[in-house]
Amino acid sequence: MKKKEFELTTTTDMKVFLLFLLDNIGYPLEHATIMDIVQENTDEISLDYDECLRQLVASEHMLYDEVGDERYYMISDKGRLVAAQLYDSLDKGFRERSMRLAIKHISLSKTGAGIKAYITETESKRYRVTLEAFDRYGEVMSTSVTVNSKSEAETIKRNYEAKPDGVYRGVLFSVTGKLEYIS
Repeated sequence: MKKKEFELTTTTDMKVFLLFLLDNIGYPLEHATIMDIVQENTDEISLDYDECLRQLVASEHMLYDEVGDERYYMISDKGRLVAAQLYDSLDKGFRERSMRLAIKHISLSKTGAGIKAYITETESKRYRVTLEAFDRYGEVMSTSVTVNSKSEAETIKRNYEAKPDGVYRGVLFSVTGKLEYIS
């Protein structure tokens, strides 16, 4: 195993890390997936993470449900508010590596986000396509692009409505330059 530059040494670090992951992914994850992400990020797996999950549920920072043999976890509103203040306590490089590994789990459709796309004609007889996504906390994305033809605008609108996750990831790639969003 390779040694990481930053390690999660306290239970508080582990809890903040778990909340950070679930907050950024934005929808419930099964226990096995959480443990896979933890292992990818820390090169370790321990019972400490299971205990942290239990404590986060008990303190109502995380929600828990069992479907069949699988346990699912999701960050609660209380957890989101408290944890947002603590994210900076995690090493910036560690947070970035963690997000790179968790990106493959980010999906607008799984978060239950609503989408909206509309076309408006500009004063210069061009067509602005506005693409929006929102969840119960508010706006997730709002972007517009202006094109020369109405048919091109309609194609963009249809593409977004058919594949909002792909467009969302493409926008994230464009604004961050991180290839992980499109892989």
